[in-house]
Amino acid sequence: MQTGAMTSTEYPEGTHLSEGQALVRRLRFLSGMAVAVVIFWYVGFWAARSNDPLAPITLVNVDQGVIAMAELLGLAVVASGLAVAICGPNSVERGALAIAIGLAALGMRGSQIDKLILYRLDLITPSGPVAAFPTAALVAETWLWLALISVGFIVGRWVDSWYDSNAARAVLQPVDRAPDVRQGLGAVAVVSLVAWMVISYAIGGDETPLLKGQIYFAIALGFLIGSMVANWLFQLHSRAWLLCAVALVASAAYIFAGPDSATIDAARKTGSYITLRPVVRALPIEYAAMGAVGALLEHDVMALLRALLGLQPASR
Repeated sequence: MQTGAMTSTEYPEGTHLSEGQALVRRLRFLSGMAVAVVIFWYVGFWAARSNDPLAPITLVNVDQGVIAMAELLGLAVVASGLAVAICGPNSVERGALAIAIGLAALGMRGSQIDKLILYRLDLITPSGPVAAFPTAALVAETWLWLALISVGFIVGRWVDSWYDSNAARAVLQPVDRAPDVRQGLGAVAVVSLVAWMVISYAIGGDETPLLKGQIYFAIALGFLIGSMVANWLFQLHSRAWLLCAVALVASAAYIFAGPDSATIDAARKTGSYITLRPVVRALPIEYAAMGAVGALLEHDVMALLRALLGLQPASR
């Protein structure tokens, strides 16, 4: 799967937008993202909600997880297609970004991961107590959410092909080159390391409460800074590499930083609260959605910084 190195805010060299054209494109972008938020906020919550309305948004609590994911896949196709159609030509990546923003809005309607652990501490089946911290399930769910976001690249490319213009063909020409695997692997390593360090610092300490806004900000900031560093060091032709970095960071967090069995057994016996390490405080949907948002908005943030500093756009 290949995606463009240029976003909808980037044009062939020598093309200049007037203030009115730039304003229209910003309004179209905000409108496309707003449509995705509305779709996932209302319809997506109906598809992914569990029996407890106060539970976190996670497929672990959903009885029919396969059906819920199929419904969310249909919503992702609709949301990404509408977002790219609204944003206009040269907006391939806006499809994946719309799904990520929609999932982030969906995650806002649920509680945090500590509520999931507290619920599963008291959950007993005929075969015995269930795993309070289902590591494998959380890792698999993170990859599923990222696969759902990746569908936006395919839908975005399909919808963007409807616009038959010279500008669209000029932007799509650099995309057809085969990606360099070494560049991609190097970018994944850089993004993963930078994002891990930023998230560990910005998400809060062990003694601080779980705040959804802080978790969202920390994850988005971590992958935004990591993507900036990676794009400075490497030449990426596919944004899918950055989503792989999100999956690796989330998987490493759940596997290596999750609570151990002794802590879980002690909490189950005494009925106490389990204090989670900072990097484990995010749900899979939060890691996938905000990690993708931070990575996919890197070009837009860099363009904004260049405009504020009076620098010329970087040539590709």
